Amino acid sequence: MISKISLIESNFYDIIFSGWGASACILLNEMDKQNLLSSKKVLIIDPSEKLENDKTFCFWSTKEEDIFKDYRLLISNQWSGIQINNSQPESISPQFYFHINSIDLYDKARSIIEKYTIKVLVGKITRIQNGAKVKVKSSEGSFTCSYVFDSRSIDFEKIKKSNHFIYQSFFGLKIRLKHKVFDESVYRMMDFRVSQQVATQFVYILPYDSTSALIELTRFGKKVIHKALAKQQLIEYIHNYFGEHEVIADEFGVIPMASHNFKSKKSEKVIQIGTRAGSVKPSTGYAFKNMYTHAKEICSDGIQSKNITINKRFAFYDQLLLIILSKWPQMGKPIFERLFSKKRSFLILKFLDEKTSIREDLSIFGKLQIGVFLKALCYWFFNKLKPSIVAILFIVSIFLFENNSSSIFLTDFQLGLLSFGLLLVGIPHGALDHLTETISKKKKITFSFISKYLLLMVPIFFLWYYQPLLGLVFFLIYSAWHFGQTDMNYWKIKSNWLSMFWGVSLLGYMLFSHLDEFIVIVQYLGVNFSDNSFPVLIFSKILLLSSFLIAFFKRKLNWMLWCVFLLLSTKISLLLTFGIYFIFHHSRIGWMDLKANLKTSHFNMFVKAIPFNVGAVAIYFLFFVKGGFSLQQNISYFFIFLSCISFPHIICMSLFYKK
Repeated sequence: MISKISLIESNFYDIIFSGWGASACILLNEMDKQNLLSSKKVLIIDPSEKLENDKTFCFWSTKEEDIFKDYRLLISNQWSGIQINNSQPESISPQFYFHINSIDLYDKARSIIEKYTIKVLVGKITRIQNGAKVKVKSSEGSFTCSYVFDSRSIDFEKIKKSNHFIYQSFFGLKIRLKHKVFDESVYRMMDFRVSQQVATQFVYILPYDSTSALIELTRFGKKVIHKALAKQQLIEYIHNYFGEHEVIADEFGVIPMASHNFKSKKSEKVIQIGTRAGSVKPSTGYAFKNMYTHAKEICSDGIQSKNITINKRFAFYDQLLLIILSKWPQMGKPIFERLFSKKRSFLILKFLDEKTSIREDLSIFGKLQIGVFLKALCYWFFNKLKPSIVAILFIVSIFLFENNSSSIFLTDFQLGLLSFGLLLVGIPHGALDHLTETISKKKKITFSFISKYLLLMVPIFFLWYYQPLLGLVFFLIYSAWHFGQTDMNYWKIKSNWLSMFWGVSLLGYMLFSHLDEFIVIVQYLGVNFSDNSFPVLIFSKILLLSSFLIAFFKRKLNWMLWCVFLLLSTKISLLLTFGIYFIFHHSRIGWMDLKANLKTSHFNMFVKAIPFNVGAVAIYFLFFVKGGFSLQQNISYFFIFLSCISFPHIICMSLFYKK
């Protein structure tokens, strides 16, 4: 027992760093400065021992700023001038452009590691599990800790799904010339005298002295730069503009440039840093300053979980530029060239640091190609509206269907529309419950699965048979939960009470704003209601308006639009209102959630749902068309059948969403 406890204690650390890159080094330095590492047991796990000078870190600032004061001993080069293409150099005073070799940053961190006897393991972390104590699994064993600083590489495939994504990829050569050519006080930020055919490309030059420099070919584009081709272009560029040279070393890197929201889920224990936390400015790829600011925020009062602060105005500017660079890459060169030719470089760097006023921003944009930015704005606006297009279409459709509001029944066109929707997605979205792995783990329709599914339907049937009113109430309760849970998951809101509140608001207003029709339908089921609609209608309106206000404060446009749809739905029948919501909103997003989780195609899902579609059509034809029942009986039997089959489906989907 004692040896087991000792083993557990030996694998416990106060702090674990998942990765030992720039962000971890900067954070270690800030922790040392704030005396936060004393008496702490710390572990660093990284695949590399950090013994190579594999990266270059640059930032601009004045010599009065804290970042310069904290890193002045590591700065290997500085430049006071900037150059675009082969234009006249321009001073960036009072700022300087500073350069730090990655090996110097690693060595600084190594000195802190030795000072506090921090343990370092060469390995790879495979899993981080949050909890009272964080569990960390790695190739070198499992550990627990109080805090994890997670700077692991991000999955580019995930952030590619963001609306606007490109790579900043670069290949650089460290060279030495035979003759003195470089101006040691000027760095060349962008030289566009290279091919622009496949993407926005430029050469970036950092002269270390009059004969040696780092010369990089940088690409802003959807495809990563090819090393061999980049080297060939660089050699040609250097030969044309600088003459004979010797290659000393090379470097290669890829940085994501995306409008993806890197904000992590609030966790006091697992704190994301570096690129994973969103330190990289989307439109430029610069990150060092953001990492430094983030480290200071984390250490401002002990160790705190802090997300990087996003300036929404500049995030919007970044998105516009990313749209242009991804959709119209040929415009990158003229935009950047005009930007630096029309405005002082000091102001441009201030703008890139997100420190300019709105007035200064307008003066900058006023000098640029306004047409392409307006195109980008339209594209951005369309992407914002895209998730809400279905809701907008059906709000408009209300005014097309409103003349048919006097009847609870549907016109031939409305019936055809809803029937098509049911076959397309309404029935199929509920026909794949076996793939949710909730009732059965086999993802197959087995005898066991069918038996369990039918057993869940039986008590609902008997409840309807013996107590129709209880059957109706129970059906409305679990339907409200299901609709609310599905919508909250779609709107990325994790709240059980909001799920239920929205479901009750949705069904409550839908039914009580069509109370006359609802009373007629439930009377077919043997349930009698009073027709005193005023109190319940007022209450349901209050609930729906409350939902609209919550959606407004949470900035969920799609949610607000469906509230508007419901408010206007009094112009159309109850069956049409419910059919539109259930089929074209609820079933559609349930289908998309399944598709995302199953990682399969629409076609494969439709194929797997075909037996249920065929069966549903056969049951409808034999039972409701050829069954010889009255219209009232058909409605009541269909309603009961729907509630019975919905119960196991809702259980499956509820557990699916919780997973």
